[in-house]
Amino acid sequence: MIVVGTRDGLDGRRVVVTGASSGIGEAVARAAAAEGARVGVLARRADRLDALAGEIGGHAAAADVTDVAAVGDAVDRLAGALGGLDAVVAAAGTMHLGAVGETDPQRWREVFDVNVHGLLATARAALPHLGEGGSWVTISSMSGRRVPSAAGGVYAASKHAAHAVDETLRREAGSRGVRVTTVAPGFVATDLMAADVAEDDVAAFRERMHAQGLAPEHVAAAVVHVLALPPEVCVVEYALTSVAQLRGS
Repeated sequence: MIVVGTRDGLDGRRVVVTGASSGIGEAVARAAAAEGARVGVLARRADRLDALAGEIGGHAAAADVTDVAAVGDAVDRLAGALGGLDAVVAAAGTMHLGAVGETDPQRWREVFDVNVHGLLATARAALPHLGEGGSWVTISSMSGRRVPSAAGGVYAASKHAAHAVDETLRREAGSRGVRVTTVAPGFVATDLMAADVAEDDVAAFRERMHAQGLAPEHVAAAVVHVLALPPEVCVVEYALTSVAQLRGS
């Protein structure tokens, strides 16, 4: 008889979270630690990381995920501090809004550098540390399966790519028993968009996102659920949205 259930929380699991200085990444780090995981946090802002690590009893390593060498060194240091890795949650991300014909191409590069190149760099660093029963989770978006608006097209393109990266990793690492999951939320009430973008449509989008969005803790709960499932279970994609967004759509 097969008994279907979860692990005993995340007790003793060794988890690294990128993008952990704020938003979904910070919420995931806190939730994983609350479930008994030993957590390593990675992001650019060292002061915030150090404060978070102190609060949750974790380890911090500051790095920009778009810097392949730096993120590789940071992941290796965290794996060493934790005595290995059982799971990696790639939550680093950024967003810029604007139609293709009206947006500075540098914005395209910034979005793809973080959301795609940063994801690849993190995976390259982390996968050698993950073995049988290990977990890789990408925080993507429901925009990875659709294009919600012209202004959100470049961001959606980067998230479509993130879904493709996970499908690739599933083929690459799945044969070693590594579970690869894409968590795809709708609006989340964070400050994901770059602060230097202040157009009226961005301000309106921010207002809508915070009014209708999920709390980061809701996404973190989904991640904890995925990580806590028995090792023979792989959630391929976990999409979630708020009821408020459904009502407003």
